[in-house]
Amino acid sequence: MLRRSIPCLALALSFAAAPGAQTATAPERPDLGAPAALPEGAPPHLVQIDRNGLRDHAYWLADDLRQGRYTSSKQQLATAKYVADHFQKLGLKPLGDKKGFLQTYPLRRVGLEAATSLQFGTQKVTTRFAVLPAKDDDKVTLSGKFVWCGNGTEGQVPAGLEGKLPIVVLHKLPKAEGVAGDLRAVNRFRDVTDKLRARGADAGIVCLLDDQTAYGNTLNYHGLLPDHPKLRNSPGGGASGFAIPLFVLAAEPSRQLFAHLGIELDENGGPKTAPTNEKATGKLSIVIKSDDKATGCNVVAVLEGKGRKAEAVVFSAHHDHIGERLDGDAFNGADDNASGTAGLLEIAEAFAKGGPRPDRSIVFLSVSGEELGLWGSQWYAEHPTWPLDKIVADINIDMIGRAPGENGAIQMQITPSHQHEKFSSIVRDGVALGAKFGITFTSGDQYYERSDHYNFARKGVPVVFFCDGEHPDYHKVSDSADKLAYPHMEAIARLAFWTGWNVAEAKARPTELGKQPSW
Repeated sequence: MLRRSIPCLALALSFAAAPGAQTATAPERPDLGAPAALPEGAPPHLVQIDRNGLRDHAYWLADDLRQGRYTSSKQQLATAKYVADHFQKLGLKPLGDKKGFLQTYPLRRVGLEAATSLQFGTQKVTTRFAVLPAKDDDKVTLSGKFVWCGNGTEGQVPAGLEGKLPIVVLHKLPKAEGVAGDLRAVNRFRDVTDKLRARGADAGIVCLLDDQTAYGNTLNYHGLLPDHPKLRNSPGGGASGFAIPLFVLAAEPSRQLFAHLGIELDENGGPKTAPTNEKATGKLSIVIKSDDKATGCNVVAVLEGKGRKAEAVVFSAHHDHIGERLDGDAFNGADDNASGTAGLLEIAEAFAKGGPRPDRSIVFLSVSGEELGLWGSQWYAEHPTWPLDKIVADINIDMIGRAPGENGAIQMQITPSHQHEKFSSIVRDGVALGAKFGITFTSGDQYYERSDHYNFARKGVPVVFFCDGEHPDYHKVSDSADKLAYPHMEAIARLAFWTGWNVAEAKARPTELGKQPSW
């Protein structure tokens, strides 16, 4: 789901493993038991949506090998191919560009060239680092002595840093979470650049000794990592606010650098002494390049209806996430949104293989760019490959794997709720169907503008959004596939299917009801 504080390259797609394939990094998959029996009156197609299929998709999508599925990265593109291959195997018709499954949208990419690195002794650091750029075209090459600058605060940074390699260490950092922690980290990095620049530095090196804080996490949003550029979906750029570029090292290469400098560490892993190797030298190279012709991609397919096939119901889910942390630990995004993507793939299978086609057509839309600002769905809504006035509803599933509940009860959030002015018959009917699965709903209106349904709602299309809400692992590396409640996912995905099936079969389109006293 879109991060509240955050306002594909045309690469060859690598082959993806089969849905059930194990990988070397995958944890043991849980025994889930038999799928639940269908509620009375349910479409027979629902038997195709089962907890085991959901689990297999989720484990593939949220594997460490996907490297967090950052938009435009090689593994996000591999994920798009995985989705497209699934649609193709089901016999769905492609609905992307040039009669293919992919729909591309323009991006501006600011990324690191391969030459970006730090050399010292026999070491050359080419991974496990990030760069906080001053400009989109930073190009810095410095060779010479390292200069110790302590923690980068006033009194720690010496003068005469022109042409030198200043080193700042950050450790014993607060474990602050959320927006406040990210803001504090960015401001600290900015203050370091100000101090270094005032002493003549052209660039700085920051040794981050604790990767698991906001200081590590915020680099995913404000920094550049290998295969993790900064992306924009509109022309131009903005000032970074950093006076000089910073080369930020993860904990392990930081310790290697300390060994080269002759710095002794204390029992907590922090520097106990200043450098003892006064002749230590190195070479820092930072090369940043912008590309105004980069692209992102969605995956789009359609199952044509049997009667009013000119009209369509859209099922949407985003398959991207936020990449890897500085230390290489992946933000696997199992709930956000491997769970919803797994649901979309199972729903597509149910429509394609489960029985008769519905009256209206069904469009399956797997988008990227959601975590960066709903970019993929925005592009689709503005450049639809199915006539927008013929789209009767959007059913969006984003985070359906961590719904609480026990003893057959499942608690979910839904928007637009009956308290929202855009409450419609599709939400009302979805809530009623939920009772057949033991699902109860509370308002998810705080997320009305934060996931991909919103771009359809902005165009006047009735929407319903199923979401389990934020939890302690939200946007953390701990959001892993073994924590998903697959029997609950099974019920929620089946409910989403049934809700869309009824819309596709109904004579009338969904109607807007406005605010209501109850569901």
